[in-house]
Amino acid sequence: MNTKNLWIASLSGAVLTTLVSNLPFIGFVNCLICGGFWGSAIFAVWLYQRLSGAVTIRQGVKIGLLTGLLAGLLGFGLSFTGLSGAQGFLNSAQSLLPADATKGMTDLPAWGALIFNFLGVLFNVGFGALGGWLGGIFFNSERKNRKA
Repeated sequence: MNTKNLWIASLSGAVLTTLVSNLPFIGFVNCLICGGFWGSAIFAVWLYQRLSGAVTIRQGVKIGLLTGLLAGLLGFGLSFTGLSGAQGFLNSAQSLLPADATKGMTDLPAWGALIFNFLGVLFNVGFGALGGWLGGIFFNSERKNRKA
């Protein structure tokens, strides 16, 4: 497995995951069965396959896991700035909901936000593994060679 291409593909997928899940209106893509999370891992596997020429299912899962981990850590880091995680959700919800509906939303304790954001990292890793597995199936060079 080419380490340089692994990092390029995984970081690209992680940035794509973070953008799709946190940008306004584009985040609605995640309403469709969390498509941004596993779709970005599929993209990372595709990118790795394009850079390296071959990918197995096992490599796809590894790429997906690393993509999910990096996306989760990126999102966790951005949560402290209020751009993602619980803080990002609360900030975006306050702009969409009426004032009386958001009255108690800012009373979330810090430990609750940390747990929510840590669970978000695990969520990213899980969906990254799923997307990597699907990407490994779709772009598996061994499967393509068997059909020929």
